[in-house]
Formats: sequence, structure tokens, C-alpha cells
Amino acid sequence: MDTCNAYDLAEGKIKGFTRSSVRAKIFLCLKDGPIAVRHIEKLIGIRPSTILHAIKDMIDDDLIARTSDGYRLTNIGKIQAILLNDLINCIVALDQHKDFWQSHDMSSIPTELQKKIGMLTESEVLKDDPVSILRTHEHFKSELKAAKVIYGVSPIIVPGYAEAIASSVVQGAQVHLILTKKIFDIVIKENSDVLQHLLTFKGFKLFSIEEDITVAFTVTDSILSLGLFLNQGGYDVANDLICKGEQALIWGKELFDYYLCRSTPIYGI
Repeated sequence: MDTCNAYDLAEGKIKGFTRSSVRAKIFLCLKDGPIAVRHIEKLIGIRPSTILHAIKDMIDDDLIARTSDGYRLTNIGKIQAILLNDLINCIVALDQHKDFWQSHDMSSIPTELQKKIGMLTESEVLKDDPVSILRTHEHFKSELKAAKVIYGVSPIIVPGYAEAIASSVVQGAQVHLILTKKIFDIVIKENSDVLQHLLTFKGFKLFSIEEDITVAFTVTDSILSLGLFLNQGGYDVANDLICKGEQALIWGKELFDYYLCRSTPIYGI
């Protein structure tokens, strides 16, 4: 079935999400379990009669059922609530940093994770400025030094990155690092002794990937630092997306695992 025909079949259900803010908010209130009407009223600030009217329509559509604990979503209602919640978070995350997402090459973020971009709502774009031209790099290095767990993918050479990684490894951090083949060859040429020493540490794992990628990122136990190449080419050294919260760390680890499956482990130089 092509996309247009599929939309014709789903149009009514899709409009069910958007034609009523009350209906949408009830979906979101019930997504984590049954709730009484009085609690829904407190959460969304709408009088009970309006809520009950919307609930009746949703019961007729087999999206809600009444229980001894209040109202709950049916199986289909739960799935629709999850989709609605993900869509809302995605829109919010994209609108928060619209210029960042529009101006950068996102082709190296797989589609499945682009659909989950709403997991990055707790974030800020860290920018260099004329007074502090290396602000993003200094912030990045300070986060590395404090981290106990580091997962990184890098298609670029970052000033001070190798030293910060080495320091973290020596201090006992668990570090898993994926380098593109081009960057790996440069590191071998310039820092082979240091790299060989790091490979003796149990907590340091090194991988190489053949693909050309346009995303550079690091996931620690507290943040996701995400950098991208610009649409017109070249890595954007002046802007990083710094994300916090459990959901952002999960998203970053999934992106790391995506590239880990395509990488080759390095055991020695």
C-alpha cells in the first residue's frame, strides 16, 4: 500500500489526535495508567463535564475503558497515546533548536533515531562566541574529565581530546571509542605510543569504522554532547548540542551501538 492510500485510511484517526486539545490531553494523562476524572481535571484545568464528554467519545471509539480506578486506555488507546506523546516531544525538540537542526547534515543519524529526536528535549546549544572562541571544546573536555563512563564516535580531531581521554582512562573510567579510518590512521601516526599504552587498560576499548560519517558525539554518565557537519560541508566546530536526562543518554547510547555494530575492534597497534 502506498503512503497516500494509507493516509486516506488513517485520516479520521489522525484528526482524532488534533481536532480536540481536551481529547489529546486526556490521552497524555492516561498513558501511564488509570486516573479518576477529578485528577484529570486537576492536571489539565478543564471542567469535569467537558472531560466526560470527550471521554464518552473516546469510549465509543474503543480508546478508553472505565475501571474501578477511574478511566484507562485500551490496548489500541495506549499505542496511540505513545505515538502522540512521541510526536509532541519530537516537535518540541525540533522547535527548541530549529536553526541547529535545519543547518546541519543529519544523514548519519539513522531514521529510527531521527524519529526519537523527542528524547533530546532537555538540551541546549552551546556556542562559541567572540570572547570565548573555544567555549564548546573547553566544556567538552571538562565533562570528559569528570566522567566515569564514556562512549564516543569521532570523524574529527578535537584539540585536547586525546589527552582528556587518556586522563580519564588512567583514572579508571570505562571508555569505548570509535574512530573513522581516516582519524584512526592520523592518531596512529601521531600518538601510537600513547594509544598502545591505553590499550593495556581493561576499561579502554577502541574500534575503527570504514564509513564516512557526519556526526561526532560523546555519551557519558551525565550528558550527551552531539556535534554535526554543516549542510554545505565541514564540521561545525562552534556549536554543540548538549543534552541531559535519562532519555538523552539512552538515545546517545543507541546511536553509539548503531555504529558499534559497523565497527572493527582494535586490540593492538
